[in-house]
Amino acid sequence: MKINQYLLFIFLILISCSQKNTDEKNDTFSLDKVDIAMIYQEKVTDIPCLLFNVTDTVKRNQKIGVIFKLDLKYDNPRKGGNCCAFEPGVDGTKEKIKSVKIFFTSNNKKIDITDKLTNIEEAQMFNRFEDYIQGKLYENDFSCECYDQKSGKLIQNLKREHLGGNIIKREVNKNKNHVIKNIDDFINLYNSLAGEVYKGKYDNRGLYSGSRISHKYYSFWLPDNFNIPSEAFDNLEIEIELLNGRKLNYLRSLK
Repeated sequence: MKINQYLLFIFLILISCSQKNTDEKNDTFSLDKVDIAMIYQEKVTDIPCLLFNVTDTVKRNQKIGVIFKLDLKYDNPRKGGNCCAFEPGVDGTKEKIKSVKIFFTSNNKKIDITDKLTNIEEAQMFNRFEDYIQGKLYENDFSCECYDQKSGKLIQNLKREHLGGNIIKREVNKNKNHVIKNIDDFINLYNSLAGEVYKGKYDNRGLYSGSRISHKYYSFWLPDNFNIPSEAFDNLEIEIELLNGRKLNYLRSLK
């Protein structure tokens, strides 16, 4: 008897999870805030991928870049009616991005570095205790994707102590490449999560909900030969303009 009651309970849960109230609002999201910081590359033995830490100091003679994060507002986080929707924002964004601009600024000067920012491989935070964290990276336990210059392919590097501690390399399926190559690539990805375009099928990069968008940090690098002018720059600034004219800004002071 108890087994039958248990099976009935499970059946009712599955039925309720598969049904959606027709009056329920779409679980959409919109941009609320943006944050930005500088990053610099760090080298670690046996880890071939780009690793970085956050800094508020312009570091010369080192590979540098930027990292930014989005905070979102949700229209309907689906509490109650749809019990199986654990992540808010699964119906995509209501607003499309028109442009993203990133600057070095001082009292009387501004340099636009947006078009200079690029990626060729996945980058990871080295120090997991930083305020900005892309994921947990342990000294002897990691997974990262690196660009192989010889083959021109993206290679996953996996090292797990419980698997023997050796680095296992395998080619990343080109259809699963989740490297966001530049700012335009980011804009296109974000805008794909809007309206009828988004059917939950586009994204092969794990960014299929508002929650996934807001919990990811977007890192980009400046060219190795990029020279910061001798003038002192006081701030790093990001400006996101939406198609409806609304703008989000953030200004971070540099030391």
